[in-house]
Amino acid sequence: MIRLALATVRHRWWSFAGTFAGTALAVALVAACGTLLFSALSSPAGSDRYTAADAVVSSPRQVSVRDGDKTKSRPLSGAPALPAGLAGRLAAVPGVARVTKDVSFHAQPLTAKGSPVGGGSGGAPVLGHPWTSAPLTPFRLLSGHAPHTGEVVLDAGLARRADVRPGDRVRMALSQEVASFRLAGVVAAPEGPQLPWQGAAFFSASDAERLAQPGDATALALRFAPGADDNEVLDGVRSAAGGNVRVLTGEERVRADAPAALVTYTGAVGVFGSMAGITVFAALFVIAGTIAFAARQRLRELALLRTLGATPRQVRRLLGLEAWAVGVAAAVAGTPVGLWLAGWMRDRFVDTGAVPASLKVHGGAWPLLIAAAAGVAVARSAAYFAARRVARIAPAEAMRESAAAPAGGGFWRLLTGTVLIAGAAAVLAFTPMRGGIGVGMGFIGCALLICAAAALGPWLVQAVGALFGGLLPGATGRLAAANTRRFPLRTAGAAMPLTLLFALNATMLLNSTLLSDLTDRAATARMAPAHTTLSADGGPGLPLRAYPEAAGMPGVRDADATLPTEVMVREGGKPRHHPAQGLYRSGDGVLDLDLTHGSLRGLAEGVAISEDLADAQHWRVGDTAALWLPDGTRLRRPVVALYARSSGFGDMLLPGPLAAAHTARPLLSAVHLGQVPRPAALAELRARFPHLSAGAGAADSRQDAEAASQRAALLLLTGISVVFTAVAVLNTFAMAALNRRGEYAALRLLGATVRQVRAMAVREAVLTVTAGLLVGAAITAVVVGTFSRAQDGQWRLLVDPVQYAGLLAGAGLLGLAAAALSTRLVLRTTTAPGGRSEQ
Repeated sequence: MIRLALATVRHRWWSFAGTFAGTALAVALVAACGTLLFSALSSPAGSDRYTAADAVVSSPRQVSVRDGDKTKSRPLSGAPALPAGLAGRLAAVPGVARVTKDVSFHAQPLTAKGSPVGGGSGGAPVLGHPWTSAPLTPFRLLSGHAPHTGEVVLDAGLARRADVRPGDRVRMALSQEVASFRLAGVVAAPEGPQLPWQGAAFFSASDAERLAQPGDATALALRFAPGADDNEVLDGVRSAAGGNVRVLTGEERVRADAPAALVTYTGAVGVFGSMAGITVFAALFVIAGTIAFAARQRLRELALLRTLGATPRQVRRLLGLEAWAVGVAAAVAGTPVGLWLAGWMRDRFVDTGAVPASLKVHGGAWPLLIAAAAGVAVARSAAYFAARRVARIAPAEAMRESAAAPAGGGFWRLLTGTVLIAGAAAVLAFTPMRGGIGVGMGFIGCALLICAAAALGPWLVQAVGALFGGLLPGATGRLAAANTRRFPLRTAGAAMPLTLLFALNATMLLNSTLLSDLTDRAATARMAPAHTTLSADGGPGLPLRAYPEAAGMPGVRDADATLPTEVMVREGGKPRHHPAQGLYRSGDGVLDLDLTHGSLRGLAEGVAISEDLADAQHWRVGDTAALWLPDGTRLRRPVVALYARSSGFGDMLLPGPLAAAHTARPLLSAVHLGQVPRPAALAELRARFPHLSAGAGAADSRQDAEAASQRAALLLLTGISVVFTAVAVLNTFAMAALNRRGEYAALRLLGATVRQVRAMAVREAVLTVTAGLLVGAAITAVVVGTFSRAQDGQWRLLVDPVQYAGLLAGAGLLGLAAAALSTRLVLRTTTAPGGRSEQ
């Protein structure tokens, strides 16, 4: 049986080419996604600055809550303060030779023109440290001397990009202000002029103590005495430190660095995880669909085997072995392509800004092996289910089935479709559909509806044939309509990839576009009262002192400044992150948050909550909100107001000084002015803050850059999905045309001309494409409409008419072109009347 299966694949390779192509492409995409996801999950957190330290002590950076007999934890975005007196206790431990305190704070050099200079390759954060911590790092002094009060030492990469040399003055953007320092020296690491993921600036101990903010990260680096037993010393250190701090050694030392210096791959994991989910679903659909389609196309051949005495078990085994052979060959071809594709996709996502440039593709063999094994397993499973119907048919009945090709299994198809529709309805009706979670739930609902459409496909295409078949002109049109009704499985097999192409990508693109549009509208409405918006041009933010100086300019009566931060609240028995803002306000304020209850007058002693968070926590004005601040501080404050315009802003509003005191690297994202300042005053403000940018009205360059990055990543993700599903459409139509060579030859022998056969195939393709797109449009309408209503109560079907029409027209033209081209190529090799092959 094995030899027969291999011989069939070898001698009839053309009938397995479509299955091979679909499986190989699916394996390649799954391997690429798995490699990228594995790379993001296992990439290093940052550069090890504490290379010369034997151990580093830092505070635990997570919040843990008890839920019954389980403990659930979430990481903090800040760094809790170390206990008072800890350095003295550690210094008294036998075997500890030296304890060095290191603090990390925002300190970014500016060029002579006022442009911020980034660390690493140019976009990494720049952090200041006391010079006393320099011996712990890999940096060594190249030129100059150690900094005194009023001086700074920069790494060579920063000094080169800022175009400064020892003895020059350099302006440094700090958390509180922009100050000028004399460049005392330049340092470099052995592996290069700077660390790859952060820039380093060193100050005198007194300057560092003055410039660091209360929420900035602090660590204690330990050097052990020569000859001391490291394990014994570590035991003593842990005992002296207590259970509320971390003692880190080896590669774990990097986790004691400032949160801003630690590279987070949360966004990359989200992007690659979403892409993996979409790819895996599409791959399963494509592989199962192509194998089932190929099996249905071979009904006559398999019926002849049954007539010649093959048992059902032998037919099932034959199809299974063929699937093994094709699956293994596709896996061997697809995995190296997937490895190359992972590198290509990583570069494209880095270009969009959605993925850190520090991400390196290093997935190893496991993602490739898993993708290959999954491809072979899915192919084998699809062949098993496709063979069950054929294997159970009696030999005489099989010959009739090969001519009639009925749908079969109607009850199970109907039951499966009904269950899937019910599941989709439950997802769309009873799960959270707002925001980013709603986009994910929409994808799940769309996937269930696509599977339901595949189960109910024969009846759906028959309905379309009955409705539109009469509109096709001529005898070829009537024949095409009759074929659609007579062979619903074949038509559905070609139509469903079009449904997948349109529904999956339209839902993903339109839901994300709607969410982005609503966020932009909310931001525009929120900042509409602002006549001038000040933000940092090319930097992470403005110093805190920019707010009082901007609010105090002549002619300015009302001003708001926002400081991005984060809070955690307990939801469902576990802590959950929520974006938040610290608010500085003078006069009557500027931002329009669309307050629904309460007032911001009492914000100094309370918090304001978004309507979404208030509904989730059942909070109302006057209730006490329990939360954690970024540095882990537990806080209970009264709710003084509820606001509706939270999209793209945050779910909680804190007093500005409170947020600044508990946030690492506190910086203002924007200062909004209710009046236009005098030009001379604005010019004076720019002189004090050279990287300040002023825009008219609702302008926020930081939010605009983030939105552009997210939009570029979405378009790239959709583009990859479109290409994959489009190839599946081309593959299916090619398989359909290739397996109808006998039918076309019979029509030619009965007197039909090539033009008539081609016209019939095109009209049949019109019905197939119409059926696929109508079902896809219906699925899209349900999912997008439900998602839209959950956002703001409005039911939208065409979120973006241009995108919708473009995707619909592109899918339709692709299907028609694939059918026309495949039919033309098949007819060129079809035997004409008289036995002559038309070449």
